[in-house]
Amino acid sequence: MATRKPSPRGPGRPRRQDGATQDDLRDRLLDIAVTLFARDGVGPTTLAAIAREAGVTAPMVHYHFKTRDQLLDAVVEGRIRPLIDQVTGPALAIIADDAHLPDLAQTVAGVAQRMVAVATATPWFPTLWIREIASEGGQLRERVFARIALERATLLVDRIARAQAAGAVNASLQPPLVMVSLIGLAMLPLATRALWGRLPLADRVSDEDIGRHVAALLLHGIGPVATPEQADGKSAKRKSKSKPNSKSKPKNKGRE
Repeated sequence: MATRKPSPRGPGRPRRQDGATQDDLRDRLLDIAVTLFARDGVGPTTLAAIAREAGVTAPMVHYHFKTRDQLLDAVVEGRIRPLIDQVTGPALAIIADDAHLPDLAQTVAGVAQRMVAVATATPWFPTLWIREIASEGGQLRERVFARIALERATLLVDRIARAQAAGAVNASLQPPLVMVSLIGLAMLPLATRALWGRLPLADRVSDEDIGRHVAALLLHGIGPVATPEQADGKSAKRKSKSKPNSKSKPKNKGRE
């Protein structure tokens, strides 16, 4: 009696003996989703478009994400949150100790450099951030801001304000705008490389150069600025060093 051969697995159909294939496919669908979101926008990207890109059926995408909202939640929690944790985690650990006032300029510059590094390693991240989180009407904006970004930014802004009150941060800065400036400095160059890449000498700028550039701007802009009295004191010291010693013997001019 001939035995019936099992039907071949359809594209994207999970293996029944373990859940690894289902998990792998779910991860791949999320990777495809963020890539399409960055390229085309969240609005125009349908579940069917994600299915086509993955080479699976639309019902298979629905198997993993019952609704569009569930997909967006998974993108925020599974793809965006880990990146934000990488960027802000070390800084939050540094400022957690209330008894210790860290070097805020170095701390913020570190956040910027990690942001550039993470964005460079994850090409969809800067474009998606600018398009769907930073921009008015971005469909991931409220999810990311309310669930992740607000709490972290609040802690950093509070510590910057306290350091400013202690004279350790430039008094002309507005603490709430420091994080905005940081994100703009780190994300925009990567998201708009096709534009500024046409400028002279732009071909010499590497991703590492962008990180160093942002850090230099922040380090010299966030640190405390000398008061007029301090500046006058430094100027007086410089003058005293350059002034010839009045007690020194005059040079021999020779006999007249």
